[in-house]
Amino acid sequence: KGGKGHCQRRFGFTLAEVLITLGIIGVVAALTMSSLIQKYQEQKRVTQLKKAYAVLQNAYLMAVKDYGEPQDWGLTITNTGEVDEDGNQVLDNTGAVNVMKILMQYVQKSQMTEGEYIGYFESLDGRQAYWPWQVKAGKYFLLNDGSLVSIGWISSVDCKGLYDGKNIMCSDFWIAFPKKAKMKIGVDLFNFYLTKEGFKPNNNMTKCNKFSAAGTPDQNGRGCSGWVLINGNMDYLHREIKNDEWK
Repeated sequence: KGGKGHCQRRFGFTLAEVLITLGIIGVVAALTMSSLIQKYQEQKRVTQLKKAYAVLQNAYLMAVKDYGEPQDWGLTITNTGEVDEDGNQVLDNTGAVNVMKILMQYVQKSQMTEGEYIGYFESLDGRQAYWPWQVKAGKYFLLNDGSLVSIGWISSVDCKGLYDGKNIMCSDFWIAFPKKAKMKIGVDLFNFYLTKEGFKPNNNMTKCNKFSAAGTPDQNGRGCSGWVLINGNMDYLHREIKNDEWK
């Protein structure tokens, strides 16, 4: 009798609202997953580089015991200063091959291939750098995990080139992680030096900048090797590293 009716408010979402919400969740999930995958790939690369570097360091120490200091390994200056009839630089790779033959003796399950390696590399900021990057047979070998170790140019037969304020450098070296797609210096290709004190990473902060065209294309990315080994990350891919962060 005369009872008051109950007034109930029902809350609900329209189909459009539900779809929008699900779409937002999906986008966030995709971005998060992409970020996690990239982080995983970067950490994997850090681990790979540290492993390859350790292999080289160990090979160096063992080679010194058997052959003496690197200046006694039969070095020759790579750049002869001459050019051929086509205008190409005439290179002397004799010393480079000598070094690789010595080091390879102390690298377990390494493989020297008969053909040259050809890859395509961009600078860290995306400019064409080594296009192509051609490494002659005898100047590189593959480790058992597929990573590639290559000697660059020998610049001092008595190993007195300047590195970090000291006259100890013999030549530059590379550690690469080959793939069929184009690659980048500082991501897939890392620069090192053979010195009287072992292998040293290129730690030139001016040569590791993804966000500007630092130096020539073949230089930008070389200096990232030191950052990776010291800091254990590849943060330079996501932000410009401040001067005081470099050690």
